[in-house]
Amino acid sequence: MGAYPCAPSFHQRSETEEAAFWRQLADTPHIRGLEQPCLEHLHPFGDEWLFRHTPGDWQMVVTAIMETMRRRADSGGFGLASSDEAQRRACVAWYHHLHRKITAVNARFPGKVIALELQAAPLAGNASIAQATDAFARSISEIAGWDWDCALVLEHCDAMNQPAPRKGFLPLANALEVIAGYDISVCINWARSAIEGRNPALPAQQVAAVRQAEKLGAVMFSGTTASGAYGDWQDLHAPFAPGCPESLLTAERAREVFAAAGSATLQFSGIKLLEIDPQADIDHRVGILRDGIQAMNIATQ
Repeated sequence: MGAYPCAPSFHQRSETEEAAFWRQLADTPHIRGLEQPCLEHLHPFGDEWLFRHTPGDWQMVVTAIMETMRRRADSGGFGLASSDEAQRRACVAWYHHLHRKITAVNARFPGKVIALELQAAPLAGNASIAQATDAFARSISEIAGWDWDCALVLEHCDAMNQPAPRKGFLPLANALEVIAGYDISVCINWARSAIEGRNPALPAQQVAAVRQAEKLGAVMFSGTTASGAYGDWQDLHAPFAPGCPESLLTAERAREVFAAAGSATLQFSGIKLLEIDPQADIDHRVGILRDGIQAMNIATQ
């Protein structure tokens, strides 16, 4: 569960509210663990705070997306697929920080971090897919050589060669080409694939393509909308419909993704949903996530 976009800390609310949020979530059934971003730490209040306020048996998937986007706001060159060599090297160095972090967490809590989600971010404004592919290949060659004690999973984001991209990262076919010789699988995020084609059917199609390539490792479900508070095909982790009436993500569309995954062995599947109202109370924030769990249960029956 990517719970952090629903957490009070996402909107810079108080530590008291944050603790209440995690307490309610800890009492919620059907949660195996968390998809958690890592900036300097795994939580705005620090690693120790997160470990104290979440169940010890929860596992973790660390995602690099939040820090990648934060640094790209300052420098559009930051990314593993960047043809700005200095910024590509800076990104590889930051992944070394993630490697040290994950190694330390798993040394303390064996098996805690099961995967790292990485992203193929090109140089903003450079439309050359060939240059981005080459840069990503050089980054992966280095990163994959480190001694990881978790799985490496490439999260596909909407592609740089599509109209008005939101993330604009490496196209799926090129990413698959780069990782073909490595023990790296792919995670399809429902919204990020739907945004790529402005098409709610594309996520299941991409899942099938990645499965065919024998690289399917995970599926995550965030929603997107064509209108309303969550915007026009924005990557804002809209909740499932009907809880979010404008959302294009439904339990039935999640079911289509699992059907496309077929007999593929997924390392994880989950939800990442955003409470868009900064003033929302704890019950509403947790309610969005519990509705998402219910939708996933329907989708996998």
